[in-house]
Amino acid sequence: MLRAYIANMELQGILIFATEQRPSLAKEGGAIITTGHYIHNYPLIYGLSGRSTESYAVIPSLHFLSYPDLEKSPFKPKLAREPLHYGFIEIQLENLLNGKESMYAFPAFPQRVTPKKFFMQAKGSGYAEFRGALKVVYPRLVHYVALIPPTEFKTIILVNNIELPRVLYMRIGMKRMGLFKVHLKRADICEKIKSLTWTNIPVNLYDTELFGYKLVDVMKVLETHSKARDKLLASTIGYARVRELFLIKSGREEYRVPLPLKLMEATA
Repeated sequence: MLRAYIANMELQGILIFATEQRPSLAKEGGAIITTGHYIHNYPLIYGLSGRSTESYAVIPSLHFLSYPDLEKSPFKPKLAREPLHYGFIEIQLENLLNGKESMYAFPAFPQRVTPKKFFMQAKGSGYAEFRGALKVVYPRLVHYVALIPPTEFKTIILVNNIELPRVLYMRIGMKRMGLFKVHLKRADICEKIKSLTWTNIPVNLYDTELFGYKLVDVMKVLETHSKARDKLLASTIGYARVRELFLIKSGREEYRVPLPLKLMEATA
């Protein structure tokens, strides 16, 4: 049985991931890497399932193939030659569409954000020095605009044949420090909105089409650098204008979201 939860996410430490990267103009050296105010839903699904990322990418970098100059590098691990794919996510999506045990999260959107700028330097500045080689593509000199407490996000979680506790902790991403305390509240899946309307939470455009929807209009809020070759739209997060959204309610909270249409028709 498909159930919905409204999740309030409280950041417990530092959250860093590279939503945007640009050169530093105000200060010497290094790039500025900014953490965006929306979180892609795939890291959330990994985190809720107790995983850091896909198992094939535990040691090599997920983004190794994104750097053309490193294609012929002798240091490239064998597993890093494998293109980016979302095997675990694909299983969750397939199980969700077929009414089997699964867990799915929509992208998280901000409720309260506190940014903090950090300077990180792995490159010495002395007259003379010696140090061993750093990890491939390790940032030697960089400015981070990260998020720190108090920072809060919200999302909606769908589960099939799974019971979730009222409070849980999750960490999102292998390279991220993002530890969240998540408060879960059961929500009711109510009537279908047949008219053309906008979602009032961000959605994954690939997943929305997979659920059986035809995108009429889109307002993009996030596009990740990592792209699976056969699922390019999965990297894009935004608000979508479609028909037959479902209303999810809990108290005064009300959200318009896409749900798997065939599954909903089968269980109606």
